[in-house]
Amino acid sequence: METFQLSQLQDAIVHSAVDAIIVIDQQGLICFFSPSAEKLFGYSAAECVGQNVRLLMPEPFHGEHDSYLKNYIKDKKPAKIIGIGRDVQGKRKDGSIFPMHLSVGESKTNGKRYFVGICHDLTAYQASVKAHLKVLSVQDALLEAAVDGIISIDEFGIVQSFNRGAEQLFGYKKQEVIGQNVSMLMTQQHAGQHDSFIDNYKVSGKAKIIGIGRDVQAQHKDGSVFPMHLSVGESITEQGRIFVGVCHDLSEFKAVLQRLISAEQRYRDIVQNQKEFICRLSKNSRLTFVNNAFSRQLNQQLYQMLGISIFEFIHADERHSVEALLTQLRQGGEAQTISLSVRMLGADNAIHWVDWTFSSLAGKADSTDEIQGVGIDITEQVKAKNHAKFLTSFDSLTGLLNKEGLMEQFGRRSDADAVYAVLFIDCHRFRLINEKYGYEFGDLMLIEAAHRLQSLLPGGALVCRPGADDFIVLLPLAERSELLPFVYQLIEQCTEPYWLAQEKIAPSICIGISMFPDDSSQFTELIQQAESAMFDAKHQGLPLRLYHEDIHSALTRRLELEQGLRRALEHNLLTVVLQPKYRLLTEQLIGYEALVRWHDAALGTVAPDVFVAVAEAVNLGKKLDCWVINAVLQQLSEWQQAGLTPQAVAVNITSKHFSDPALYQFIMDKLQQLQLAPDCLQLEITEGVAMDKSPTTLANLNAFRRAGIKIAIDDFGTGYSSLSYLTSLPIDFIKIDKTFVQALDNGHNLSLVKAMLAMASAIEVEVIAEGIETPSQQQLLATLGCQFGQGYLYAKPTALADIEQQLIAAG
Repeated sequence: METFQLSQLQDAIVHSAVDAIIVIDQQGLICFFSPSAEKLFGYSAAECVGQNVRLLMPEPFHGEHDSYLKNYIKDKKPAKIIGIGRDVQGKRKDGSIFPMHLSVGESKTNGKRYFVGICHDLTAYQASVKAHLKVLSVQDALLEAAVDGIISIDEFGIVQSFNRGAEQLFGYKKQEVIGQNVSMLMTQQHAGQHDSFIDNYKVSGKAKIIGIGRDVQAQHKDGSVFPMHLSVGESITEQGRIFVGVCHDLSEFKAVLQRLISAEQRYRDIVQNQKEFICRLSKNSRLTFVNNAFSRQLNQQLYQMLGISIFEFIHADERHSVEALLTQLRQGGEAQTISLSVRMLGADNAIHWVDWTFSSLAGKADSTDEIQGVGIDITEQVKAKNHAKFLTSFDSLTGLLNKEGLMEQFGRRSDADAVYAVLFIDCHRFRLINEKYGYEFGDLMLIEAAHRLQSLLPGGALVCRPGADDFIVLLPLAERSELLPFVYQLIEQCTEPYWLAQEKIAPSICIGISMFPDDSSQFTELIQQAESAMFDAKHQGLPLRLYHEDIHSALTRRLELEQGLRRALEHNLLTVVLQPKYRLLTEQLIGYEALVRWHDAALGTVAPDVFVAVAEAVNLGKKLDCWVINAVLQQLSEWQQAGLTPQAVAVNITSKHFSDPALYQFIMDKLQQLQLAPDCLQLEITEGVAMDKSPTTLANLNAFRRAGIKIAIDDFGTGYSSLSYLTSLPIDFIKIDKTFVQALDNGHNLSLVKAMLAMASAIEVEVIAEGIETPSQQQLLATLGCQFGQGYLYAKPTALADIEQQLIAAG
């Protein structure tokens, strides 16, 4: 290897250089190894000179270096490092790898090529860079994690950084803001002034915000304005001045603050308008402080109350006890509290009930022997409590006892052996008065009736209003003979006409009477008995009725029948039977009459005239009619589908039902639903219905006739029969009641029956005689011209199954 010589100047430069200098020839052998290289790589120059420079390289540079050098020298391929410099890795003698910057230059000396490498150790630099990057990473993480918006701008107001908190606060993405003037985040008012503020600061050094912080208005991306606290710091960097702003959203804080302000204002309003009395008392119980509520509620001037003893405003009956309690409170030593209810007096001596809580202020230097009081006006509560207590025993409208109050008074009677009458009074026309004049006038009449009753009652008598338009009187009797004269006087007085709305109105009453202890010793039972007697009086049209056990039995039976009938209709517990009707001369079957039967497991067999009357009385008549019509038509449909051809069936319609406009449509819908001809059904009505002649009744009669459904007047002769009304009615039959038919055997009613037949013939209406039981009755009726009949002579009412067998047998 040729020796590489340096000049004296070069030698001085090389040996003093901080960076390592290594010279290699074109075979890659080290020709020169500077002292700095020895220090950097850990080799001496003697160990390296003459060795291939690969010695100083880690893989893959170690294995590839010779080929790189060869390619550069022989093949003239360009080198990646010569004349450029790059960061590479070096290998020390101890095998450790380190980073370095390698700059390579090429030199030709004496016709030979040499390559000079300058190696700069990057270990400390990269460590510094890593530390700096770590600081920057932590700084970036802190900025991004910050809830507040953090924005940096240069001295020209251009945004340099915009953290995630700022994005969320202003609604912009950082790429939309960085490079833009920060004024885009400001309201129009402040945006135009921002740059001048920066210029003024750069010139004068005086800032209104830097290092101080202030509340400002900022603007979201959507244009909405919000309150913000802005703190600004200044930093001098190599790039110039940087201003860093920390933006804290004050929207929630301002909202909370506003709520606090509102709450405080509400609190003030509450304090100023509260009903509580607040006061302080001196050691001799004089008022040293009162609030507005205290003076206002007692109707006293505030300045007039101060210095006055509180006992001046306390009811005389309670002053002594209150004074004793306040004295005890002061002598207790430690702070104590007492509570009491006191009647306070206003300027007009009006009484106010106040719940006071008095507290001693012992131990406080400025409040020695003072007492503080807080009172709540409970006047309305006391009144309400007293009123509620009143209502438990008294009627709010009339002021009379209610039922509970009457029973309580009866239980307190002192003479257990006294005789009493219980009068249950029903003013049964008051409902009509309510409907005509309104409940206000009805209430006035009840109040007047109550006054009339009270004015009549002797000492010891009690009267109550249990509700609605009823009254109950408990009347003590020295002698039983006193009862009826008193009752008649009561009836006369209470039925005196009332003047109402300039009209004279005469009410009517019914009175039921029971006796203690004759009828019962239990007061509730006595009331029930008197009520039962009242209902019986009303039913019979009498003004009064004394209770008798038969009345209660009859009412109980009627109630049982009503409940049982409702149950029977709901659960199909009734039965339909058919009684055939015949032509008298030929005994030919012409139809049937449907009769309903009821046998109840508890009540037994109930006669039709009994339960039909109950049905009409309790508004079950329509439901009963519909049940029978539905049962008859359903059976006729089944027979028709079986190929049988029964005669028409007549169904009785209760009096109120026939005037119902819905009856016609109900029957026609059923016929259409079951695909039955209208003439399969006939309807029977009473004379009372026929004489009604209401528009609806006449409309139903005509509609049924037009549809082909025949109409008969049942039980003819028992009502108000007259030729004049018969001639105007669209009917097909009249049915002579069985009472007239059965009397024919004794020679009675013959002329009446002849008259009925003549009347029917005159208006061309056919006649059916009911209740034919003997051949002589049949022969006589046929001779007189009666066309049809029914009765036990022909057949009793027959079950549907038996009728079906007859139809099958008849073919």
